[in-house]
Amino acid sequence: MGMTRAQKARKYGENAGSAKAGSSPARAPRVRPASVHEMRPGELAAEPTKASSAGILVGVAFFVGAALWLYYHLLVLQGVSGNLAGGVTAPELMAGGFSHGHLADFARGLGADGRTEYEGVHATTGLFTPLLMCLGWLLFTGLNTPQRARKWVYWAVILVYAVVFLVGNTVLDAAVADPADASAVALASGLVIARWVLFALLVLIAVIVAVSVTRRKLDDFSEGKLPGQRPRA
Repeated sequence: MGMTRAQKARKYGENAGSAKAGSSPARAPRVRPASVHEMRPGELAAEPTKASSAGILVGVAFFVGAALWLYYHLLVLQGVSGNLAGGVTAPELMAGGFSHGHLADFARGLGADGRTEYEGVHATTGLFTPLLMCLGWLLFTGLNTPQRARKWVYWAVILVYAVVFLVGNTVLDAAVADPADASAVALASGLVIARWVLFALLVLIAVIVAVSVTRRKLDDFSEGKLPGQRPRA
């Protein structure tokens, strides 16, 4: 037997007695949070945020490429000079180019076995170094350069560096195999000079992009545009 309205009122309160059977209680209207664009100046405060996964991957690729370049030039080629060529400097390390006599001394110091190992260096570390380094530079400049025209200029320099690096290795192998070929020696020397000039441009590009990113982040922070900024408590 069901309870009367008076009994319900005594047991559950006054509102229960007047409510209809099966009716649901009224819900309070939802309050829409204020958008960042609707906030007044001074209502935003900086909140530390984690870097995006894309930015982390690009940073890792960039520094791996730079580390591999240092490893190749400071350890591998230095080892070629000291261990394989009897103390004669590897031609890649001579930013100002090299003479016909120097390359002849280098080839003589290598000998037949050393020349094979030298070519093997070009086929392994000397191959992956420009590819991975330029990949890191491409990602870094592509992610952080909003201007399309400037981005393509940066990418052109990076790609030319990779081509000059790889072609230069092939020409060096041919010149070391036949040091008497003056044209091959001159071409190899020119490509080494071009490689170092382009590398200087890559460093300059990296510095320009890094400064631009830092300045843009500081401007966005001062204007309250960084992701993760929230109203002040």
